[in-house]
Parts: sequence; structure tokens; C-alpha cells
Amino acid sequence: MRQGVAGNPDAWIAATGMEPVPLAGILARRTATVQEKWFARLYLVKALVIGSLALFWLASGLIALTASFDAAVSILARHGFARLSAELMTVVSSVADILVGMAISWRKSCRAGLMAGIALSLFYMVGAAAIAPSLWFEPLGALVKTGPAIVLMLVALAILDER
Repeated sequence: MRQGVAGNPDAWIAATGMEPVPLAGILARRTATVQEKWFARLYLVKALVIGSLALFWLASGLIALTASFDAAVSILARHGFARLSAELMTVVSSVADILVGMAISWRKSCRAGLMAGIALSLFYMVGAAAIAPSLWFEPLGALVKTGPAIVLMLVALAILDER
């Protein structure tokens, strides 16, 4: 239309009595609804939300398996777990985190990964409350931050479907 598609509308106007409206006029009459604005804004951040959640879970698992392994094991050991059990639980939870991150990374398994992430987060929160309630008062608030992470995963689930 911008490249000069033109015609003589006189016959059409005479037959219908309606005056053609330019595209700009049509668009000006039809403003975006709240739903359309939400969709447009959320669609732009969808990849950022899903990507950051995938990285969050992958990093969480990899850090606990490597640089923070001894620190993670010592938290469990301080709360009555035998060293071997603490190491095993750290490895299992770290691998679970990595698997959740990988699942979120792939389109076909993203929904399952997000649901697993929510379930695992709730399990971690309940487990920490039962085993080491003092972790809730940690200066950096690691467990407190789990709540907003769950909310972000719920947002990701809400915007996951394509239109």
C-alpha cells in the first residue's frame, strides 16, 4: 500500500455511498486494548524471563556442585546429617537443579521444567524450614528469594503459550 497501490474509488463510492478511509485513519480508530498492550509487553520479555530462569537453575546446580560444594555439605552436616548423606543430598539436589534448568531451556520441555522448578523450590523451602529454619534468617536471604522465583516461574507459565 505504501508503494503506490492506487485506484479510482468514484464507482465504488457511487455504488455504496461509503467514502474509503486511509489506513492511518482506520488504525487511529482502533486503539490497542489492555490485553493487546499486555501481550505486546510480555512477549518482548518472554525470552528474558525464560532464559534467566534457565540460567538461574543451571548456575544454582553448578555452583553447588563446584565452588560451594563444601559449604552446602557443611550446612547439612551442622544440622545432623552424616557427611556422606550430606554429600549425597548436595549432589542430588544440584543435579536436580541442573535438570530443571536444562528442561526450561528447551521449548518442548519448558512447561514441565517450570512446574518442576516450582515443586522443587517449594520442597526446598519446606525442607529448610524443617531441617534448618535458621536459613530463613540468613543475611543474604537465599530462601526468602525463592518466593519471588516461584512467582516468576508462574509468570513464565502464564506467557509460555504462543498466540
